[in-house]
Amino acid sequence: MFSITRKQQDVSSPEDLVFTPGSSPDAAELIEHYVSTINKLKQDIRKLKEELEYHKKLHGEISDSLEEFLTIQKATEIITQHMEYEYIATSLLNLCRRVIDIKAGKVVLLMDDTWKFIPEDHSEEFTRLVERMNEEGFLEWIWERQETFVIPVEEVIGLDVPFFATGSFVLSPLYNNGNRLGILILYTEKEQMHFSLRDLELINLLGMQGAIAIQYTTIFKKLERMHIELKNSQASLMQAVKMATVGELAGGVAHEINNPLQIILGKIQIAMMGNVTPDTLKVIEMQALRIATIVRGLLMLAKENTRHNSDLVEINPLITSTIKLIKGQIEKRNIVIKTRLAERLPIISTSAVYLQQILLNFFLTAKKLMAKGGELVVETRQVDDNKILIRIQDTGHPYSPEEIAQILNPFQNPEKSSGNQMNLNLVVSVQMIRDINGDVRISSSEKGNTIEIEIPVQLNIGNSHEGQVANSA
Repeated sequence: MFSITRKQQDVSSPEDLVFTPGSSPDAAELIEHYVSTINKLKQDIRKLKEELEYHKKLHGEISDSLEEFLTIQKATEIITQHMEYEYIATSLLNLCRRVIDIKAGKVVLLMDDTWKFIPEDHSEEFTRLVERMNEEGFLEWIWERQETFVIPVEEVIGLDVPFFATGSFVLSPLYNNGNRLGILILYTEKEQMHFSLRDLELINLLGMQGAIAIQYTTIFKKLERMHIELKNSQASLMQAVKMATVGELAGGVAHEINNPLQIILGKIQIAMMGNVTPDTLKVIEMQALRIATIVRGLLMLAKENTRHNSDLVEINPLITSTIKLIKGQIEKRNIVIKTRLAERLPIISTSAVYLQQILLNFFLTAKKLMAKGGELVVETRQVDDNKILIRIQDTGHPYSPEEIAQILNPFQNPEKSSGNQMNLNLVVSVQMIRDINGDVRISSSEKGNTIEIEIPVQLNIGNSHEGQVANSA
C-alpha cells in the first residue's frame, strides 16, 4: 500500500507528489483529479495565448488607424492654412512619404490646357513622363476611374529616362466636383506587387484632400483677380464721374472768375487815369484772392482722388470752399444756400480731394433737383467721439423709394437700374463714402430730400476753430 504525501503546500507539477506505502483506497481518484486539473490549466493557457494574440492584433490595427487618421487630419489642415499651390504640393508630398517610400514626386496641375509642375523647379524627367502618359492615355484613364493606381515603370512605353530605372509610378487623380485639376505623381522603387490596398486608399484620400485645397486656392486667386479688376473699373468710373463734374463746373467757374476780373480791370483803368486810392488797391487785392481761391479749388479737384491719400482735413472749411466753387451757378437758379456748421469739430485724417469730390456730387445733384429754385441747407455736427455728421437737405423733386434703394444698393436689383446719370453720380458717391468706412442715409418727403453722411474720425489731433454758425443767402 502506498499513500500520497505533499512536498510543499502547493502542488504545481507531478513531481510534487510522492507515493509512499500505506496508500489509501482513493489514490486513483486523486491522480485522476490531478490530471484533469493539469489539462484544464493547459486549456486556460492556450485560451490566454489566443486572447493575447487577438489583443496584440487589435491594438496594432488601432495604432495604424490612428496614424492614418492623424495623417488625414494633417492633410485637411492644408486647406485652411494656406492658399498657395507650392505649399499645398509640398505638404501633400510630405504626407505621402508617411505612407510609402517616395524617391520623387510632383503635383501636376492642368491650367488652360497646359501642364504646370509644382514644385516649379526644373524637372525634365517629369515633363517627359507626363507627356508619355498623356499620349498613351494613362491620365485620361485614371481621371475616368477617379482612383489611385500603381503602374510599373516598364509599362510606360518609350519613356527612356535613366532616373526612372526600376520601380513604380503611383498616380492619383486630383479632381473635385467633377473638375479635373491635375495629377499627383509619385515615383518609388517599390514594386507594384508589394503595394497594399490600404496604401492606395490612403494615397487616394490624401489626393482628394489636396484637390479640395487646390480648387479652393484656384477660386481664391480668381476672386482676387476679379477684385482687382473691379477696383480698377471702379476707379475708372470715379474718374469719369469726376471729369463730368469738372465739365459741369466749367460754366459756373468761368462766371465766378469773370466777375472779379471785370472788377479788377475796372479798378486798374481808374488807377491808370491817376485816381489811385488805398480802397482801389484793396478791392483789387480782394478780387485777386477770390480768383486764387477758385483756382486752388479747381487744382485740388484735378488731383488724383484716391482714398489712400491721407490729409489732415477740417470739415467746415472744406465745405465752405466747395460751396464757393458752385455758388454762382447755384444762385443763378434762384437756389438759396444756407450753412449751419458746428462751432467745434475734430480734425480728421482722410483724403481732402476724395471728400471734396463726394460733396460736389451731392451739391450738384441737389441743384438739378431744384430746377425752379429752392433752398439748399448744409449742416455739420459731431455725433459722438468717433463720427462727424454732414446733413444735406434740398427742397427739390423727391426721390422715390425705388430710386433710394437703387442708389444705396445698386447691385441688389441691377435689372431695375434707371441708368440715370444723376443717380449714377450718387451711386458712385455712396460707394466712395463707404470706401473711407463712412455711411450714408437718404430719405425723401414732399418737402424734398435729406442726405446724411457719417464720416469716421480716424485721427483726432485737436479741435477746429474755423467752423462757425452762418446763414448765407
